[in-house]
Amino acid sequence: MSKPVLRCFPFGGVGEFGKNMMVYALDDDAVIVDCGMGFPEPGQHGVDVVVPDISALDELGLNIHALLLTHGHEDHIGGLPHLLPKLKLPVYGTEVTLALVRNKLTERGYKGDLRALPENGDSVNVGPFKVEGVPVTHSIMDAVSIAIHTVLGVIIHTGDFKIDPAPIDGRTTAIHRFSQLGDDGVILLASDSTNATRSGSGPSERIVGPALKQAVSQCKGKVVVTTFASNMFRIQQIVDAAVACGRKVAVAGRSLERNMDITHTLNRLNVPAETMVDIKQCGNVPDHELLIIATGSQGESRAALARLAQGRFRGVTIGQGDVVIFSSSNIPGNERIIAGLYNHIYRRGARVMHARQAPLHVSGHAQAHELKMMMQLTRPKFFYPVHGEYRNLIEHRDLAVATGIPFKKTIIAENGHCVEVDHETIQAGPVFHSGAVFVDGEIRDEIDGIVLRDRRVLAEDGMISATVLVSQHEGTLLDVPELMARGVLRESASEEVLARAAAALQQFLEEMDLELLADMDATREEVRLFLRRWCRKQIGRRPMVLPVVLAV
Repeated sequence: MSKPVLRCFPFGGVGEFGKNMMVYALDDDAVIVDCGMGFPEPGQHGVDVVVPDISALDELGLNIHALLLTHGHEDHIGGLPHLLPKLKLPVYGTEVTLALVRNKLTERGYKGDLRALPENGDSVNVGPFKVEGVPVTHSIMDAVSIAIHTVLGVIIHTGDFKIDPAPIDGRTTAIHRFSQLGDDGVILLASDSTNATRSGSGPSERIVGPALKQAVSQCKGKVVVTTFASNMFRIQQIVDAAVACGRKVAVAGRSLERNMDITHTLNRLNVPAETMVDIKQCGNVPDHELLIIATGSQGESRAALARLAQGRFRGVTIGQGDVVIFSSSNIPGNERIIAGLYNHIYRRGARVMHARQAPLHVSGHAQAHELKMMMQLTRPKFFYPVHGEYRNLIEHRDLAVATGIPFKKTIIAENGHCVEVDHETIQAGPVFHSGAVFVDGEIRDEIDGIVLRDRRVLAEDGMISATVLVSQHEGTLLDVPELMARGVLRESASEEVLARAAAALQQFLEEMDLELLADMDATREEVRLFLRRWCRKQIGRRPMVLPVVLAV
């Protein structure tokens, strides 16, 4: 009889940030942990969501019993609406996590088989495995590590975690349970590497509240606070700061409204009814009595904060005496966009406060000391760093070796590289296809790649190029936009339709905020979106639009 072999198949989230998805298989029986999404890189125009490519699952020939969720962040559950209808698996998660998933699936008209994941030492049978959730603290409610009990020992997949001694809801990381699992025998620890490059321990979420309260109390005008829409612990502290300072609270952003409604319905968010005011009615509230919680901390061009900063939010403006508080960190790669957002805010006369000036944000991920503590509690036979870019994985592996785990009992394996574990060894297995599937957020079409998408659009709807001349210093349009079309219209009708489109685009640009028009990147995106919408409404086509904005 052959010895059992544990195989790990990282489909996403190892060697990158985002679209986390891991398959654990003992012989041919398997479970999936997390099913996240990522965001497109610059240049991937027309792509809104990136999800793991799971086509290799058919080739692996596994009997997959369930999908297990660590928590409700988009990079861990965002792929479910796209992939669960194909997988057709029961989904296990904690209360808040399942509530967020249920909302996502309902929007797509898919129900799903959602089941409670036991915590605090209880377990559920999933195929040949016993599975439990081990409570951990993170920047979202009800996060857990996944413990999978197998004949080889326990697999612990930490998910995103930190060890916060004083969490807002009193739900601490279950240190005692991790230690018990260590006593039982942990065959593999697959641990979050996000903050492996940071020494020491991260501060508690609880320190943010007093800093928020002080910042709000010192503002003479309106306060706008932006944070991640899923961080209800932070939202609770923002609301508490507003109440303490006698301010009403308005919410700007659909994702934030949805998440607040979900957690409030579950009695996990305490917001006094008399505190809330509809964002459309907040013009009736004096500035010094108003606090707005807004989405868009990463500078997303269509989010509430960007529209506020650029004077494009209907009914609400920011100006002299107002303060915009960034209670968030910059996702790597977004620094330039966020700096541009700061500039727009300052141009309106408002001021910015951020975490480098006061403790207005703390990370939800474990730093070096906490990562070492997880290893010391669980005492794993083998160690596999996950969730992070390559540098994070290497730094995390070095921490493991410094903690006493032999180098030969660790492994670095990115997406698409199988890991094999038995009683004696951990080693690289065969390479498998991972990759990504690109999803158009408007029509929810999956596309195999940018080139394929471009070819499809060009073949079906053609292309329009738009050349716009702008005075960058004055922020004014210098001439009628020049449009050229290929494969969109019959030649006899093309000239007249393009003239109408050019006139409509000219009117749109002339009515645009001068400051926004002077922003080349923003103007290019506005031109692209306008012409796409115009063509869809006027001629029933969706051509590729190539905007060229020239500053003179």
